Amino acid sequence: MGAHHILLIEDNPGDVRLIEESLRAHALDYRISHYETADAAIHAIACCGSNGTTVPDLILIDYNIPRGDARDILAAASKNPALNTIPKAIVTSFVAPRERQQAVELGATCFINKPQNLDSFLTEVGATIVELLGCD
Repeated sequence: MGAHHILLIEDNPGDVRLIEESLRAHALDYRISHYETADAAIHAIACCGSNGTTVPDLILIDYNIPRGDARDILAAASKNPALNTIPKAIVTSFVAPRERQQAVELGATCFINKPQNLDSFLTEVGATIVELLGCD
């Protein structure tokens, strides 16, 4: 199997680097399509699977992003049948219980908490991504 395609919606460059580092720490063969705003991500999600556009193996979404939040992304993904079986993980430091419930109702597979400790981030986030991709 080739590289796992991960669609990453994250506006913080530091968190993007940490996620990439966590994937490398788990020796995962990956390629990332990265979007920093809700509108750019929504457009990309709408196009997945059409006109030869690849369908990602995993969608990672920071909860709070410019011009929207994870619920907007999940709502867009729910309208694209090509993404029905693709895991959608919310990567965040904190989500209020009501927002968490809404995200689950819109199709979030799980929540990955961003640990404050670097080693924990690399270990825990990477392990969860590997599990979601079914490579454990």
